[in-house]
Amino acid sequence: MLVKEAINESIENEQELRTIVLTCLYLSYSYMGNEISYPLKPFILDADREQFWDRCLNLINKHSDRMLRINSCPAYFTELFNQLKAYSYEC
Repeated sequence: MLVKEAINESIENEQELRTIVLTCLYLSYSYMGNEISYPLKPFILDADREQFWDRCLNLINKHSDRMLRINSCPAYFTELFNQLKAYSYEC
């Protein structure tokens, strides 16, 4: 859900795409896990941590309600899970 919403046509290179995906992954772990902190180093590719946190806050402000709904509404979770399965492939 986050990656789909965060990626747009203005991405200029692979590095920028990677930073967006890792930011989304960090937020997903933060919302879904019981841990209160995760090591940042694997998720930050920018030299500037402020850019990472700006991306995080931007995504949180836009999508926090839907992310919290994933945990509180089984039907919504199932809907999103089915969307994800549509992108999977058989090995």
